[in-house]
Amino acid sequence: MREQAVKTVALILAGGIGKRLSLLTRYRAKPAVQFAGSYRIIDFTMTNCVRSGIDNIFILTQYISRSLSRHIGIGKPWDLDRAYGGVHLLHPHLGYQAADWYQGTADAIYQNITVLRELDCDLVMILSGDHVYRMDYREFIDFHVACGLPASVGVVEVPRSLCREFGIATIGTHAKIVRFQEKPVRSKSNLASMGIYIFDRSFLIRTLAEFKRFHDDLDFGKHVIPRLVQRRLVSAHRFAGYWLDIGTLKSYFSASLGLLADRPRLKLHDPENPILTVPDDNPPVVVDSRANVRRSLVSNGCVIRGDVTSSILSPGVVVGRDARIERSIIFSECIIEPGAFVKDTIIDKQCRIGRNTTIGLGNRAIPNQRQPSYLDFGLTLIGRKTDIPAGLHIGTNCLVCGSPAHGRIPKKDIGDGGYSVAGDSGL
Repeated sequence: MREQAVKTVALILAGGIGKRLSLLTRYRAKPAVQFAGSYRIIDFTMTNCVRSGIDNIFILTQYISRSLSRHIGIGKPWDLDRAYGGVHLLHPHLGYQAADWYQGTADAIYQNITVLRELDCDLVMILSGDHVYRMDYREFIDFHVACGLPASVGVVEVPRSLCREFGIATIGTHAKIVRFQEKPVRSKSNLASMGIYIFDRSFLIRTLAEFKRFHDDLDFGKHVIPRLVQRRLVSAHRFAGYWLDIGTLKSYFSASLGLLADRPRLKLHDPENPILTVPDDNPPVVVDSRANVRRSLVSNGCVIRGDVTSSILSPGVVVGRDARIERSIIFSECIIEPGAFVKDTIIDKQCRIGRNTTIGLGNRAIPNQRQPSYLDFGLTLIGRKTDIPAGLHIGTNCLVCGSPAHGRIPKKDIGDGGYSVAGDSGL
């Protein structure tokens, strides 16, 4: 592994609520959501760090961080269980002046400014824990040093129709950003900020201290980067590979099923550069003689006695005889009982789908009544530990989550766009 030219420490922002992922983030932080069967979203950023020679990593947690903290542990899967450097979890805390919750991405860093001051490094790399991509950060670091500016932003081309979802950079000569617009309605540029930043450490400390006086909700995209661009202090590193911000159910579902293409843009099967995660100690997959599995990702511990098509099964999923799963994502330890039919659905972990139940069939044009802006493209979402009785019909664009006590939902059909969510305040 090539050594870094300068000492770099990574700070990973992993505290976002992730409301647009709906039930998937009801009991976990967004970076801890399962992806591609065996992984968590944060595994990609963690792997990028260690593959790039960055072995001193701080993860800033906040919202429902227990599952994320349990997943990261002491960092052993990433070879970060070491006496010097390694991985460190930073949680929000009450101070004399600080709030107990981070108010923005830059505020999260500012509240840990004591850590910044104590770091023995030249550069600070700020990353997001909810992006899916492969990247060698050493190329970005070399670019930053060569440009000679105190701040750099990673950018990637996006379709112009999506520019209003990102911070958009316009680049002048010598890769310097001359304009930065946060989620513009119209823009001549389509270079989106990846939410990846490199700062000279001392410059970052001074900048945060200066800007925090004017913004309690200090944010890199809204406040820090635009102001530094006005001062002509930011360069842009263009990334040409696959990158996706897993911010919505639609992007999550699309990215997941995109892994099943004949030539997926994100390649997981690279024996020389695998995505690192917590080892799976489940037994091998069992496929019954009458089962049929086509164009799918199937994780260890699965037992398949039915048909699985264009779907992703996480560890420990059981598919009963004559059950059918199509274009769906099934999280860990779910049981799909005999005769059930599941299509265009995400089922969170430890759910039971009763015999002869049908899920995901209906009119895709009818949006969900409770979350019309999240579920309007023909996807049904089943929350964690939900127990669905036998024989029910649940349509498309539905939102279903059972009681926290026993997981069950009322024994009645749910039409297209309908919902049945126990304790659904805030959804």
